[in-house]
Amino acid sequence: MKRREFLNACLMAGSASVFNIGCAGFGRCRARQIAEGAKIRIGLIGCGGRMCASMTYGLLNNLCEEEIVCICDPDPLRWDRARRIVKERQSPSDAAKIVAYYDYREMLAKEGGRIDAVVISTPNHHHALAAIMAMEMGLHVYVEKPMALTIEEVRLMHAAAKRSGVVTQVGNHGHSMEGMRRLVEYVEAGQFGQIRDVYCFDDRLNAMRYRPPAATPPKGMDWDLWCGPAPVCDYYAPTKDHGGMHPHDWPSWIGYGNGSIGNMGTHIIDPVFWALRLGETHPESVVADDVAPGCDGSWSCRTTIRWRFPARKGLDAMTLHWYDGVKDGVPYDSNHVNRIGCCQKREYQNLPPIVEEVEKKYGVELGALGSLFVGEKGFVRIGPHGDALVFAPKGLYKPKPPKTIPREKGLNHQSDWLRSIRNPDRPTGCNFDYSAPLAETVLLGNVAGRAGKGRELLWDGTKVVNDDSANAYLKTSYRTGWSI
Repeated sequence: MKRREFLNACLMAGSASVFNIGCAGFGRCRARQIAEGAKIRIGLIGCGGRMCASMTYGLLNNLCEEEIVCICDPDPLRWDRARRIVKERQSPSDAAKIVAYYDYREMLAKEGGRIDAVVISTPNHHHALAAIMAMEMGLHVYVEKPMALTIEEVRLMHAAAKRSGVVTQVGNHGHSMEGMRRLVEYVEAGQFGQIRDVYCFDDRLNAMRYRPPAATPPKGMDWDLWCGPAPVCDYYAPTKDHGGMHPHDWPSWIGYGNGSIGNMGTHIIDPVFWALRLGETHPESVVADDVAPGCDGSWSCRTTIRWRFPARKGLDAMTLHWYDGVKDGVPYDSNHVNRIGCCQKREYQNLPPIVEEVEKKYGVELGALGSLFVGEKGFVRIGPHGDALVFAPKGLYKPKPPKTIPREKGLNHQSDWLRSIRNPDRPTGCNFDYSAPLAETVLLGNVAGRAGKGRELLWDGTKVVNDDSANAYLKTSYRTGWSI
């Protein structure tokens, strides 16, 4: 039997388990078992760096209190890493029981009846399809940032979550940190007065100067499956200048990742969204004030973007600013940008001028990436993952506002999701209701960058209303067999 025929047969066979999961009696029984302490049965989709980076960093590190049933990655070398972490955190027998797959469509078809949830840590072009398939089977979903590759995919995922009622979480893990809670409490207490501008800055260059020569994929890897719904592209290997299309460079390529803002924007913009309640509305406009293109098919090596948001209850209209990449006049080469795409020195990066002005005036250090809130009474900076706050002037932190946002002992971003699976009345911090508007704003930055420097796009919350050509960037196309 050919692979495609086999897969279709699996999908048809798997439909029975879909209906079993959705059956009211079975669903209630399983939910009760989990609420009473049964281990949550998890499938992993994508076993690379973010999932299995190490014993201390990586999603799997915080999932091993549950049962890892199955894993999927088109590179079997990644299976070994996942099993090794489970072996060290649980036992050799637990690791040996894990079933591995190349194709998550096959995994979901065969294992959908044996798992309760999936964690998706793939390149961005797989996020939507894997998540929607899982949600349609009644499985809870944790998906890495950004939520999806395009705005259209974000909307499809959000709609699927509403239909299925499953517990969702997007992996901007700083949302679960103490620093972000304190920021929100300071803003809600009016500590800084009205905030009409926030400057978000990133030292990354998820862009390419050139495409390295094609090479043979790692032994045993199914490169066609790695490309999945996106067009099949050439694999290229890691070099002294680059991390390889797999496992590192894919965020730099249009159709696979979302550039620097897609890589870090969800993290850096998240505290702005939460503290200033930007999810209550949508941007009125967006414009790329500066775009320095990379090579053909790559994202830009510098972008400066502005979104204009209307007033919210008690909050004035505001402008969100984004800066990434190398500053104008600095070459994109190994002397100025390292192998993973970070500026070698902060002086090389495209930094908002106000950041250095505040540092000089107030004697503070604001770092190479984060968000600087400009208030009527002063400034506050937060790092990309809910890091400690920096106030300017330094005494601005007094008086400390009361802690009004609940804290839970031992909470991290993965346990936030797991606890909500056990208690669905307890929502996750970054469920799709919260994360979809954030993701749309981030990805609207991609649209502005592709539309071109200086072209202000008027946005009605659904589409660009003054430049229909830009609406082509709201969605993508899919290869046969991979459509959503």
